[in-house]
Amino acid sequence: MSTLVAATGTTAQADPISDLLAQARSILATAPHGDPLKVVVTTRTDGAPSITSTPASSGASALQLITAALKKPSTIGVDMAHPVRMSADSNDPYRKYQWALDLFNAERRWKTSKGTGVVVAVVDTGVSGAHQDLKYRVLVGRDFIDPGTSAKDENGHGTHVAGIIAANAYNRLGIAGLAYRAKILPVRVLDERGEGDNAGVANGIIWAAQKGAKVINLSLGSTHNDSAIKAAVAYAQSRNIVVIAAAGNAGCGLLGAPTAYPAAYPGVLGVGAISSNRVVASYSSCGSWVDVVAPGSSIVSTGLMAPDPSLGCAAGKRYCTLSGTSMATPYASATAALEIARLGGRFSQSSIVSRLQSTATDLGRTGRDNDYGYGLISPYRMLAGAR
Repeated sequence: MSTLVAATGTTAQADPISDLLAQARSILATAPHGDPLKVVVTTRTDGAPSITSTPASSGASALQLITAALKKPSTIGVDMAHPVRMSADSNDPYRKYQWALDLFNAERRWKTSKGTGVVVAVVDTGVSGAHQDLKYRVLVGRDFIDPGTSAKDENGHGTHVAGIIAANAYNRLGIAGLAYRAKILPVRVLDERGEGDNAGVANGIIWAAQKGAKVINLSLGSTHNDSAIKAAVAYAQSRNIVVIAAAGNAGCGLLGAPTAYPAAYPGVLGVGAISSNRVVASYSSCGSWVDVVAPGSSIVSTGLMAPDPSLGCAAGKRYCTLSGTSMATPYASATAALEIARLGGRFSQSSIVSRLQSTATDLGRTGRDNDYGYGLISPYRMLAGAR
């Protein structure tokens, strides 16, 4: 609430004391509950108005500050400090549950880049292009589980990953993706149980590399060092494609964790997971292949409408919550897409991977470690050109 003092006629100084106190109390009553008390006074000058903000230790102290200001003829108005938020906040109803976007201050990042036009291949269980929040985001894909059909998702995992990357923002539906103007190229290499084999994954990577992908998201893994997938990854990298993979969900026991591939292959960015407290998640694998970490716990994203309740995110839910390094990986892929769009195509895949590492915020032990890698990905530092 603002109280304006007239430039002519009777001023606040001339008001009866009782009226002045009533006016001061009405201003104090507008203070946000639970916030520190601050009195904001706007004063007339020969030039721009002078704005001062003075902390008050108590309600009584605030009343004194307000009353003193109201008595001055030069006072234009008196307010209590109150929060002001960006009008650009996403209007998607589940945005408030997306703690990862809060962590990255996503709406501010979108002023620099939205990932416009960058093709991110989701090599996974397929993607539901019919999902209302993925409209216009999903390209025609390919199915390596049931060749000759579309890359329809029968599990929900791939659709969840796709939403984290590129769900539409500002459409008053569901969630917002971190790179919400990117394009998703769905490649189905895992079946309704989330299972596939090395041949299908390798062929899926090669196909995506030939169909215009700039980033390949691999929220999948194996403990087997496979020559087919390794060769496919190298082929994609040779075509200047950024390859990003999940670090695994085996935790970090006394003996560490089994090596996760393709995250451990040369040049692949391996992504571990943190929880909302910025501590590495208990399920996140540790090892030399962990390059960075990203939000992975309690991540809400796009799901499926399906009758089988055993399918988790496909259990009749348009939106659902999952946890895992599978959820952390698409945040890194989305950050890569934001940067590629900002650079306008003038990039090398190795430089994107390197910058995702060098701009990360160090967590855990000082310097690189096997739990956090180089630290938490930072879209802000990445897009600012910081090192």
